[in-house]
Amino acid sequence: MRQLIQRLRGTREHAKTTVDASAHGAVLLASGISLRGGLQTDALAAQQGEPLLREIARRALATQPAALIVSVPADDHTALEVVLHGLPLRCLPVRRGMAQGAALRAALAVLPHACASVLLVPCDRAATDPGTLDRMLAAWREQPARAVALRDAARMPGLPALLPRAWWHGLDAANGLALRNLLQARTTEVEWLDASVAAACDTEPVRDGQGVNGSNGCVST
Repeated sequence: MRQLIQRLRGTREHAKTTVDASAHGAVLLASGISLRGGLQTDALAAQQGEPLLREIARRALATQPAALIVSVPADDHTALEVVLHGLPLRCLPVRRGMAQGAALRAALAVLPHACASVLLVPCDRAATDPGTLDRMLAAWREQPARAVALRDAARMPGLPALLPRAWWHGLDAANGLALRNLLQARTTEVEWLDASVAAACDTEPVRDGQGVNGSNGCVST
């Protein structure tokens, strides 16, 4: 009887830690949004009756992720949670100014263990075109050991990007390795999807010095 209980317990533990090769999680990078001063950013402005942030969240959910985590600034998280209310996602408040690696790892830590990859989504309508997201997932499923990312006309990495689980450790909060640096360092292991400058990154990005700028979807060092 004791051996049977141990086998059943081991089966349950194995089920908790088994990765599903076809499952992906999604992280929406909204920590650059600010409501300070009482002004709404473009990401919160209503577009056809719906705030852009909510629209982008819907596009991320349309990829059918195992879970969607939305990284939001802690000082504005209540208002942002109202914008996203009713959608099947989790808002994760992070300290404004937190290093990119730390913010991303905080989001990755709460994704279901079954996720074999993570889709990193910016708050940018052009970059999150549904066709682009579908192409990225299709490319990853053909070669699941490789990452998939956009790059602009200057061949610079942009968002969205899709990282297999084995890559997650590269987003190390301790050394502050930026996503862009990680993609460039392992460029031969990336399936690059070319995109226009408008699709991969706003033409006049507002740098926040934290790597991924959640307000425009660009990737910086």
